[in-house]
Amino acid sequence: MIQKLIRILLAVEFLVALPAVFSLWSQAGGQYHLDLMFWPWKLGLGLAAAGLFTALTAEWVRSHGKWTRRGILLVSMLLTVMLAAGAVTYYYHLNEPPPDEGDDGQTQLTRG
Repeated sequence: MIQKLIRILLAVEFLVALPAVFSLWSQAGGQYHLDLMFWPWKLGLGLAAAGLFTALTAEWVRSHGKWTRRGILLVSMLLTVMLAAGAVTYYYHLNEPPPDEGDDGQTQLTRG
């Protein structure tokens, strides 16, 4: 009975972790850069981070809060995904489109 409850709670944690990952990513990396990014990058890295976070929680529940080799591996994989997300965001920051030169917020009137 308790295993079924734990699985349900882990599924809920995954669903909560998804928007938390994207909120953190948009706050840390900037929403503009996230909007420029190709969607498979966002989907893959976001799902990976939420899944690894949930897997880490499941490992801690299984080992009663003790550090194991698998837990350390999951933490290192989560850090790798976070570094990859930072690198992709930085790439899109360096390659963002230049601002429009002629658009200064004012419309020009032509004399006729």
